[in-house]
Amino acid sequence: MTIMSNNIEYLRQKLRTVKERVEYILEKHPNARNSDLYLIILYLRYFTELGKYIKYIPYEVIKQYDGITETIRRMRQKIQEEGRYLPTDPKVLKRRRKLYELYRRAIKGV
Repeated sequence: MTIMSNNIEYLRQKLRTVKERVEYILEKHPNARNSDLYLIILYLRYFTELGKYIKYIPYEVIKQYDGITETIRRMRQKIQEEGRYLPTDPKVLKRRRKLYELYRRAIKGV
């Protein structure tokens, strides 16, 4: 193992919760405070198996795409609200339908 992988393994064991991990990234990588995409990439790189495949990406490159994740999520949501390309996992479909109903009722009551 390299020094970097030893450090990451130590972090994975030391920082157990998502909150602790996100706080660590925000402390050590100030640019992550400005970009959710950068924060997510760093989180995946440090604390998941995807880290094996995600190499260093300069913040200057990532900030060009900041906001795209939310745009993509919203577009997927809009398409699926039209009943097209629904989730293939029944658990995901059930969870999203339940959330949709909760939001619909909440908005109706406002």
